[in-house]
Amino acid sequence: MSVSEASVLEAAQQRNREVLELIDRIQAGDLDAFEEIIRRHERRILGMAIQMGLSPEDAQDAGQEVFLRVFRYLSGFQSGKNFEVWIWKIAVNVVYDQLRRRRNRGEVSWDAHLESGAEEPSHTDGIQIHLENTQLCTRLLKNLESLSRQERMVFVLKELQDLDTAEVARAMGISTITVRRHGASARHKLRQAMERGRGASQ
Repeated sequence: MSVSEASVLEAAQQRNREVLELIDRIQAGDLDAFEEIIRRHERRILGMAIQMGLSPEDAQDAGQEVFLRVFRYLSGFQSGKNFEVWIWKIAVNVVYDQLRRRRNRGEVSWDAHLESGAEEPSHTDGIQIHLENTQLCTRLLKNLESLSRQERMVFVLKELQDLDTAEVARAMGISTITVRRHGASARHKLRQAMERGRGASQ
């Protein structure tokens, strides 16, 4: 293991220790500790929901549901497990539920809304979409619609939310081989889509 890899691992272990301390405080009745859990994770979870195609309003609803489930099931969290993976697993399931409900209601996706020419700022209702360049962000969100649901989730978690392959696999409940396969397919499709976009603009 390289020095940089060791430092990344140590930082992740330190974050997990801090979260476990917060969980102990929550279970002792300290609700301020739960607010800290929300503060640490809310922006990235809302960003993931937007990147998966939810509207800002649906992303806010998804975020609220994620933290309701965290609070409800926190007593069953096993201290030997990785909290970050646990909360991402909840977030993945909640976002999938939201996407399913939207499809069943026949609603237009947020990507289609962007495709219509609507402006998409990099911050929406306090949600940072996690990409600094607004035009690049809008174009990427449009192109993500060409991916399958699992390809898109793998790309979002790994490339935009910085989870490693093993964390993505555990959060999604799939194998690391499947993560790599979906990731490679997603990158290939996105590269083709971006090239088509550049060709059309010339």
